[in-house]
Amino acid sequence: MALTFEIDPQLSLVVIVRTHHPTFDEWRAFMEGLLTDPKFRPGFAIVEDRRGDRAVPSRNEVEIAAAWIRTNASRLGENRWAVVLDPASLAAFGMVRVGEFLTDRSGVSLRPFTSLETAHAWVSGAALAE
Repeated sequence: MALTFEIDPQLSLVVIVRTHHPTFDEWRAFMEGLLTDPKFRPGFAIVEDRRGDRAVPSRNEVEIAAAWIRTNASRLGENRWAVVLDPASLAAFGMVRVGEFLTDRSGVSLRPFTSLETAHAWVSGAALAE
């Protein structure tokens, strides 16, 4: 499976692990499963570990995913969503920055990171940026 998640209700945290590049339909179905999980609550922070996915999303893929996030922002709740990427994947980092811009003012604060520890600190409010 390309995507898995774990929810920690005590920390109000979702950790997503991506092992390869899913299609949009796979990603959307995965996100629907996450949002309907009984442990999930709107406003939970998300740390998405994409270090195992070396693919670079296209601009179109980013636009479609950002539109889904904006449409489902009330279901996600106001939150921080950190995306952790391989430090060598500058193009993927840049595409997440595009997604950050496209989801601005949705209530979902999307941001790319190259350090899992820094991403966890940011979603918990302990750090502002990498």
